[in-house]
Amino acid sequence: MDRRIKATLKDKNGNIIAFGNPGESWSPRSTADVLRDIKGMRRSYYVQEVQQKKYIRVTPGNALQTTVDKAHKNNLDNLPSL
Repeated sequence: MDRRIKATLKDKNGNIIAFGNPGESWSPRSTADVLRDIKGMRRSYYVQEVQQKKYIRVTPGNALQTTVDKAHKNNLDNLPSL
């Protein structure tokens, strides 16, 4: 099941600690839980820009990021706050 990410929650240092989509029962979901969901192939998460979905992936260093492209609007750091 795909889950759309529309916002993030950051700590005082600017690190993303949770992801969310206001109004969804699973939101907010901690970064650690999202990481486990993706690695365990239980859920996929994405950011949608117009008609295009950009899926969140786990990097070799266990960081979360959207697929690489030239658009910066789908960058997780640029999403609004929860």
